[in-house]
Amino acid sequence: MAGPTTTLTVTTQILGQVAAPTTTYCYLYEPLKISIREADGLLNTKIYIELVVRDTSDQSTIIEEIPAYGEYDINPAEPLTVDLMKIARQHHDANVYKFSNISEIANDDWGWKAVVSEYVYEFKVTSDVSTNVVTVKKLPIIGGRDFTDFAPSVSSSQELDEGSRAGWNLAFWYNRNKGYKFLQTALVNPLNNDARPSVSTFTGIKGYAPCGGYLVWKSKFGGWMQWGFDISSETTSRKYIGNLQVGLFESTADELGSIYVPADYTGITTTKSRKLKSINLDSEMLKAVSGIMESPAVYYMDSSNGDLELMRLASASVPVENLSNGGNFTVNLRSVSSTNQKTR
Repeated sequence: MAGPTTTLTVTTQILGQVAAPTTTYCYLYEPLKISIREADGLLNTKIYIELVVRDTSDQSTIIEEIPAYGEYDINPAEPLTVDLMKIARQHHDANVYKFSNISEIANDDWGWKAVVSEYVYEFKVTSDVSTNVVTVKKLPIIGGRDFTDFAPSVSSSQELDEGSRAGWNLAFWYNRNKGYKFLQTALVNPLNNDARPSVSTFTGIKGYAPCGGYLVWKSKFGGWMQWGFDISSETTSRKYIGNLQVGLFESTADELGSIYVPADYTGITTTKSRKLKSINLDSEMLKAVSGIMESPAVYYMDSSNGDLELMRLASASVPVENLSNGGNFTVNLRSVSSTNQKTR
């Protein structure tokens, strides 16, 4: 008599999330937990997950195959819970923010890699007793929503920035900051062999030039957001390096010199800080720009030439408690780069 047919099943823990053999979207920094079990209750003791890494720009191309990338010991006849995005994050190269100009963010060769993963992850699930393989393919969006923004299913029509979620279309941005470039990002059908998103730059044709500077930041929803400011101020801070013992004064020469006061330090480091303010924003605008506080990368743009400087967001003031009346949007930035000079 033939033995029983083993059937391995994979089910998402959260209703509405998708674990399918065809490519679907999800967010890289959100849980995607699956439950793995043998449907007939056979006494399997191990679960294996093979990771197949495919090129997002050409899903027919396999970059690498890693057998038993995940290997799990389990109690017999018990299901196993695995977060697939934890596995993806272990492989993901997060060093993607390498931009010197806003046009580079829209570059077809590398700019899109800051929106979605450059790889489609194919998870092949087996067990030590199964006769079948369960495949799950995911294309992660580089971002992660909070609890109130979470929705289980992520489609190609997903809005990728706070402005899009507020309903701001091309006309809004065209009329916002004259002469300054802005970004628009959209996903494509993940079943396309080339699943790279569309990242485009456009230039404002009306409105005012932001005399207080312009910020571009990575949205937690996966795309890019931007905003022009009315007022700005800049400060420079310095820190002395080293500590040398100094008396009252020294002589400039061994004989017949003049007195001078030598430095009691060996060098200085200087950094710049900027304070930007956008005035009289309505409640909708305040809610949208508040997303800067959850951004992993904020760039400062000093002029319309599009050159970018990565900054650290020290603080942002968005009067969300007064949304009914609106208010001012204030951002404090610190320079990531510093200038070092030696004195001896």
